[in-house]
Amino acid sequence: MSDNRKLSNEEVSALIEGLNSGEIDTAPGARQPVECKPYVFGAEDAGLLGDLHTLRLINERFGRNLRNVLLPMLRFMPRISTLPPETKRFEEKLRAMSQFESLSIARADLLKGTILVTVPPRLISILVNTFFGGRGDPGVTNKTEFTPTEERILEIIVEGALKTLDDAWHEVFPVSFQYMNTETNPAFISFVEGSESVVVSSFIVQLPFGDPQSIEIMYPRQSLKQIATILRSKIQRVGDARDMNWERHLVEALLHVPLSFVPRIAEPKISLKQLMNVQAGMIVDIPAFDKVRVFVEGEEFFEGMMGDRDGKLAVQVVG
Repeated sequence: MSDNRKLSNEEVSALIEGLNSGEIDTAPGARQPVECKPYVFGAEDAGLLGDLHTLRLINERFGRNLRNVLLPMLRFMPRISTLPPETKRFEEKLRAMSQFESLSIARADLLKGTILVTVPPRLISILVNTFFGGRGDPGVTNKTEFTPTEERILEIIVEGALKTLDDAWHEVFPVSFQYMNTETNPAFISFVEGSESVVVSSFIVQLPFGDPQSIEIMYPRQSLKQIATILRSKIQRVGDARDMNWERHLVEALLHVPLSFVPRIAEPKISLKQLMNVQAGMIVDIPAFDKVRVFVEGEEFFEGMMGDRDGKLAVQVVG
């Protein structure tokens, strides 16, 4: 059905003015230029997570407390530097790894995925050496597997690191990391697809007797996207936001607030005519009663019975 509506005089005047000024192009097939940019379907939005400000704070907490995990083995407080998180393709990280590496996977249910904790073999050798009284400078050897002692030290380090990571995340998001398994060959690791992106957090352990060693934690980028608003936030709460001293003082103050406690003994009724004739000496009859209603600040709370105690009128609360 065609539209037979006619143009108004104002619309006709605007059309003629546009034709005369050249704003309306009369060339056949003419179109206004439109800006456009190429888009690759399936590409990830790199700006979704922002600058990972919250993850930086988590990493700083983790780095400070990780020193307590390494202290019993190193026998001195190590210095740990926290690097800014980086987003990389997992296949790039695999290519950069040696053929012998400690790769521990932990489950993170609330993030609906897993994380990967990497510890260099040389750091494990140094920890074993210092734990048994060495100077921390073991000779460099090409190895393909850990000794039972190194496996036990590695287990202690990974368990302590995951517990420390739990505490670092707790103030931001209540995620818990559960250890699953450890691989030593990157070719056999089952983490994410090589084409997927991971967020890499690196922690550099400074040693006085050797080169720095790097412990890394990798998060699948897809797992962090679901809490992107939290990771972009610049404002974080501290602890559980409870001041126990203030809470105790508040309770004490509330317990000393005075309240009216009014037993209502009777409610006699008189007519308007009697009320108009009320004068000194007039007697108003009070009907017999069984129970007394007790009001606190105008609200009925209890029932009581009238009596006396030590020669004084009293109310006994019965319900």
